[in-house]
Amino acid sequence: MSKPQPIPALRFSQKIIWSVALIAALLVTAACNGPMPTPTTESQSTSTIPPSKTARPTFTPLPTNTVPPTPTLAPTLTLVPPTPTEVPTPTSDPNISPLTGLRVSDPSLIRRRVLAVRIGNDPEIRPQEGLGLADIVYEEVMDGWTITRFTALYLESDAKRIRPIRSARLTSLYITPQYDAALVHTGASDKIRWLISQATFVDLDQFFHPEPYGVLAGYDWRGRIYTSVEKIHEYLKKRGQERDTPIKGYTFDPNPPQGQPATAIHIPYPSAAVVDWAYDAASHRYLRSVRGKPHLEGLTKEQIAADNVIIFYAEHKKTNIVEDSLGSTAIDIVMTGSGQAIVCRDGVMVEGRWIQVAPGELIQYYDAEGKLIPLRPGKTWIQLVPTDYNVVIK
Repeated sequence: MSKPQPIPALRFSQKIIWSVALIAALLVTAACNGPMPTPTTESQSTSTIPPSKTARPTFTPLPTNTVPPTPTLAPTLTLVPPTPTEVPTPTSDPNISPLTGLRVSDPSLIRRRVLAVRIGNDPEIRPQEGLGLADIVYEEVMDGWTITRFTALYLESDAKRIRPIRSARLTSLYITPQYDAALVHTGASDKIRWLISQATFVDLDQFFHPEPYGVLAGYDWRGRIYTSVEKIHEYLKKRGQERDTPIKGYTFDPNPPQGQPATAIHIPYPSAAVVDWAYDAASHRYLRSVRGKPHLEGLTKEQIAADNVIIFYAEHKKTNIVEDSLGSTAIDIVMTGSGQAIVCRDGVMVEGRWIQVAPGELIQYYDAEGKLIPLRPGKTWIQLVPTDYNVVIK
């Protein structure tokens, strides 16, 4: 009998079985070697897993009627770098006054508290007493724009009488903290009195502290209240509010600086208080006149004089603080930040800037190069004027 031949279909099935076995073996081998890492890129992840939708942020629209804040009108710091190149350092001599640069015989005089005294300037009460003896005097325009008023600073000066004491204004909140002074005044409007009550300096409002004040017969309410340096310091000691350490002060140099001539200064304050300063070369001082007449010191009968006259330009802002029965409102004379200043001394002027590096810090005066402008040792008058005032200096 002949041997049967294999069926072709069976051969084909065997080939398939062997092929499948070979593929399975290869897959097992690949599994043992581990899968190839798949890079997880942002494009791959977003292509494989659809991202969830993020809620669109909502923006609060600005009101259509919002008015941008009015920029401050004070001059910008274009003449000096933002950080002055020279920083004042306290004098190492304990006998040199920080306010006048003059030597004192008794160091205790310049370790006590500065007195910041408000003094009136109504024509009817001139000449004032003690005004010309102050170490530093600030003059400002009053509400109503009809007269000026003073803040006189006393440290080593020993005025026997200071008169007439008048009420405080917003400038008191700028000036007094610079010297850690005691504010000496006869009241204020309700709003300003409240602002003063929130301040940290010593407030000796005559209404609440009548003891160191007196009333001088023969004058009306504008000129009758007075005090003295001695009485105020006695009262401060009694209340435990006296100082016993010197304050920061100014830089002084007896040598005249370089500058343009400044032998005559005209300040167009209101007509009842127009000011002129005339340089006296013999004494190296400026002599003060008001309304064309010498402004006299009541105690000495001599013409008021200053070694330095500083023109201090500042924004004068209108407020809603009513100050009198006529409805006149207080003026906010902005004394923070910086502004234009002209320092007149020794018959010349040095143009520059006033700068207050932080609220309450002593305002200093810098030239165009950012260097401190030294004052002449002696008394200083600081004339606060609006930025658009045409002060004439010749």
